[in-house]
Amino acid sequence: MGVSNYEVEDNAYRVTGEDPQLYLKSEGTVGGMRILCRANSGEDLPVQVFYAKAGENYTEKHSFQTVIESGRTFCCIPIPLGEYDSFRLDIDGDFTLNEITVYAGETKVSPVISAGTLHQCLIYCPVALLAILLVFWAHKVRAGEMGLHNYMLQLSGKNQNQTSREVCWDYMRVLAAVLVILAHACSPMVDLADAGWKRLLLVGGLTLGLSCNVIYVMLSGALLLNSHKEESVGSFYIRRASKVIIPLIAYYLLLLSLNHEVGFLPPKNLGAAFKRILTGAPDVGPHLWLIYTIVALYLITPFFRVMMQHLTDKMLFAMAVVILVCNALTLYLPLAGIGFGISTFLAGWEGVFLMGYIMTKDQTRSYDKKIMAAAVVAFIVSVIVVFINSANMNYVYHNAITLQLLSCGIFALMLRHKSWFDGKDNAVIRLCSRYSYAIILIHWYALFVIVQGRFHITALRFGCAGGIAVTVVLAFAVSLVLGIIYDNTVVIVCGVLFDKLISGIRRIRNK
Repeated sequence: MGVSNYEVEDNAYRVTGEDPQLYLKSEGTVGGMRILCRANSGEDLPVQVFYAKAGENYTEKHSFQTVIESGRTFCCIPIPLGEYDSFRLDIDGDFTLNEITVYAGETKVSPVISAGTLHQCLIYCPVALLAILLVFWAHKVRAGEMGLHNYMLQLSGKNQNQTSREVCWDYMRVLAAVLVILAHACSPMVDLADAGWKRLLLVGGLTLGLSCNVIYVMLSGALLLNSHKEESVGSFYIRRASKVIIPLIAYYLLLLSLNHEVGFLPPKNLGAAFKRILTGAPDVGPHLWLIYTIVALYLITPFFRVMMQHLTDKMLFAMAVVILVCNALTLYLPLAGIGFGISTFLAGWEGVFLMGYIMTKDQTRSYDKKIMAAAVVAFIVSVIVVFINSANMNYVYHNAITLQLLSCGIFALMLRHKSWFDGKDNAVIRLCSRYSYAIILIHWYALFVIVQGRFHITALRFGCAGGIAVTVVLAFAVSLVLGIIYDNTVVIVCGVLFDKLISGIRRIRNK
């Protein structure tokens, strides 16, 4: 018997490092194992047993996981009958080992319902029933608001009578969701590439992918600042909270829960979790910084909307020039040892937000070819800069003028040919567009935990180009499925409860 990262004294094993392991050698046929031990902490003791034949490595596929619950002193491990060379026991915690018995025959594990399991069933079953009833109630409320037929069409992405402009925005939303996955699929692999052409391909994908942030902010500006809907500032904030902030909170808590940082039954760290929501993006979801940025832009939207809609085309063009110039001066003057002392919001994400509105104006179409040419140049320059030295990416990525020009070029291409979208409306694009926000919120988990962690697929596999494509498509599909499920269960319930709360407050105020 051998051990790793355990300190052993008599029969007591104490963990001294990460991933503690206990090794056993074996001869002959083995069909099961009985471990007689107890946790020193009095808590549940996770156990995973790996089994390997001669010449084989330990793999998750050839292992069995169980838990020795608090109060119990043994567990039985069923192992496929065969001749094994060695076993590895991963017991995560301090424990006292009394005996390990290896069985030569086939082992069958009889289910035992412990008092703890019965207690959990008595708690979880009513909660699960209540959750199901809440989901049905929430869908019933939404169906009542817009009619059952229209609601079912919306859920399935089969809305009809879309204008070419609205279809264009659907394609843009889907494009932004694809690009954000592309960026995060390529980013960690750039410095791992073992060939120059692979690095160039990854940098190109990263550059194109990172335009997603600028595109998403520009999309928000294009749609919100163009709106002529008559509503108060308070009504606008409430509507944005229902559509954006409530889902953000729901997915934030989901990411924390998946990382075992928060629990719901029983409640664990919920108070601290809600405090963390106010502080910004968590470590398990750093991509959420973009949503926090957009939420901040919502605060100024009602005021910017009035201002922008009263500016002439010439003034809007002048503003676009000022935005790009201020951005360039703020970013690049320090490279020459000159500080740019004029601080202006136009050089930040606010400028990108306003640029989205400017790009939708008909007058801007006369500059489309020049904008697209500038976008190509900006893309090439960005790729060259990062390819030579990835440490310089801050000068061409984020909201730098290079990515702004690239994103404006994509806008110009789509809006210049918006007539192409006539008749291009379909259920798949509508479905992906409807859940594009959910895809962006959950894609980090889908990409890094499921696609890369479980499926072991990365951008460097399948000849790099194939790896990038497979990673993006698979991560998008997984994100879409997770988004559909979570949006139509947890998010919709939270949204309806929020709307009911606001309606109740309004009724009380009107009395």
